[in-house]
Amino acid sequence: MRSLRDKKIESSQVHYRNDRYSIFGGRRNDLPNMDAIEENYIVLPLHTKMTTDNVAYICDVVKQGW
Repeated sequence: MRSLRDKKIESSQVHYRNDRYSIFGGRRNDLPNMDAIEENYIVLPLHTKMTTDNVAYICDVVKQGW
């Protein structure tokens, strides 16, 4: 995320697994791969004001390995 930010691309980790929330019964320990996935994904920009050029720039940066 830091590398993307250096290239003026916002990113975040905004979606957490539902079992983090007590309303869903609390954290489960029988989903071992979920921890790895949750720690290694990011959310790239996605909104109505993005242009085709914005998308192309983000794709180019990601393809270069950030």
